[in-house]
Amino acid sequence: MSVELVIFAVIAVVVLFQLYNVLGRRVGFKVEDKPAPRVSEDSDGPVRVEKKPEAPKFPNLEALKARDPQFNEINFIEKARETYEGVVVAFTKGDVQPVKDRLADNVYNVFSKAVQNRDPSAPKETVSFVDAPKADMELIEFKDDFAQIRVRFLSELLYQTEAPKPSESALPETDATPIDVKKTHKRTAEYWTFQKNLKSGTNPWLLAKVEAAKA
Repeated sequence: MSVELVIFAVIAVVVLFQLYNVLGRRVGFKVEDKPAPRVSEDSDGPVRVEKKPEAPKFPNLEALKARDPQFNEINFIEKARETYEGVVVAFTKGDVQPVKDRLADNVYNVFSKAVQNRDPSAPKETVSFVDAPKADMELIEFKDDFAQIRVRFLSELLYQTEAPKPSESALPETDATPIDVKKTHKRTAEYWTFQKNLKSGTNPWLLAKVEAAKA
């Protein structure tokens, strides 16, 4: 065997040995080991921008909690929704006395007068909620010793009207008289403003104003 062949054989063995050492190892990195990409100041790549803290939606919320430490916005919305449902049902039924303790005097007087002015011979009407009303706190204000919170209610109502079916008979109506039932769906949006006298933490939140809103 020539000297040149021996030299080439030795070189081949050395190369194969080094190649085996490289392929036999785990090289590179897994996804979880991958370092975060570095962005130099002179790079044209994406620049990470620090997110600025959002301004509070209700600037007066902390002020309200300072004056009324027991106030909790989640509990307030739940109670406001209960009041909304109760007042709507009572007003439609024609008896607002059961919800008088939830209404400011001016609102109770308006509702009570509206009920009294209804035509006694008008068809009987009831209302129910298709789903729980959506309630969102919109505004917090202070007027002297009173705090006022405006809540936007969005609801879908099912009105059911019952009236005797027309009859050619001149006999008076009885329990056996056929009843004509008409059902109507109505989507409504309103602003209800609740107020509380902050002189005492035990004072209740009362409905002080009702306004129409865009559905």
